[in-house]
Amino acid sequence: MMTKPRAITPSKALRAMTTAFLLLAMAPMGAGSAEGPASNLPGDQQGAAHGAKENSPSAQPEGERKKAEWIEQTLDYGIQDERIVAINRIPLIKDAALRSKLVRKLIGILEKEDDAAVLLKGITTLSEMKEKGGVPLMVAKLDHLSEDVRTGAVYGLKNLKAISAKERLAGMLGKQDMTRIANLTDALIDALGELGAKEAAPFAMEKIRDTTTHLTNRQNLTLFLGKVGASNAKELLLEIYRDDGENATLRSYAVNSLSKMGIRETGPDINRVIELIDSYDAKKRAGYNNLYLYSVAALARLGDPEAVPKLINALRSNNAQTRLMAIGLIKDFREKRTIDILKYKMKYDQNARVRAEAAKALEEMGVDVKEDSR
Repeated sequence: MMTKPRAITPSKALRAMTTAFLLLAMAPMGAGSAEGPASNLPGDQQGAAHGAKENSPSAQPEGERKKAEWIEQTLDYGIQDERIVAINRIPLIKDAALRSKLVRKLIGILEKEDDAAVLLKGITTLSEMKEKGGVPLMVAKLDHLSEDVRTGAVYGLKNLKAISAKERLAGMLGKQDMTRIANLTDALIDALGELGAKEAAPFAMEKIRDTTTHLTNRQNLTLFLGKVGASNAKELLLEIYRDDGENATLRSYAVNSLSKMGIRETGPDINRVIELIDSYDAKKRAGYNNLYLYSVAALARLGDPEAVPKLINALRSNNAQTRLMAIGLIKDFREKRTIDILKYKMKYDQNARVRAEAAKALEEMGVDVKEDSR
């Protein structure tokens, strides 16, 4: 007697179809799949051919090509917010050829762009990507009507280490109103310092002496002198540092710059200021805390063996801001004698920021902090 074939219920049929689909999806490409016939090449040759195919321009992942195409079209035709999103996505393109093409397009568009927000985003993105091809564009935008765009161009030139732009930036700084603070002024001083523009030192010294110069600008220019190693500013910086009537932060920056120049003969002056602050009562000394730490750090940078223990002692302060500042100064000269206390601070300090900064300082000093963190 012949048995009747069992009927497949709808649920079983669905499960069978799903299983078949999954098996097909998991099958290797080329192994009789819908992508094409299986290759007849031996295994090694097949792998080599596959690698060559992937590396060829025509083998760029479809997703990458579509993203790049969307970015191109949006840069041309999108609304301004969409264009900013498109610029943000350029660095995410992994394929070097596609990314390079988009960068060239972006530079070409920015040369004629009117919208300040799009310009600023484009300049910032080019500088973050370290695209040297953006330097001529940034130099051109130093004349833009928008101060935000000019400021962005200055920072861009700084990030790209555009030494060729030093003279132009120094000329711009000379035209700034130093009696008021401005983002553009900050950017110019910062960029010129990073680019080592010693030629701007005479202007900086003149404006530091000028009492009408805004205090913030005097402070930034004082730091600038240390960055560029303007040793001819030694007497001016010493004069500021010794003056008890001068702003404490300005004095702190003056001693910081002196130590960065490596002027060892300033050691006795620094020790005198430290001893004077040590003689103050607790209430008065609190107002000189930053100057004290900068002075101790300056001595440590100049090689004074007594300075490091004093700086380490600052890490024991009840004040979290004092501990943070001490870590920042320690990071500057990477003193190995501070490693043990920094490890302790990284693990046990009651302040989360202090723990994080201690870990960063150790990493910058080349200490593997993973094991200690665990």
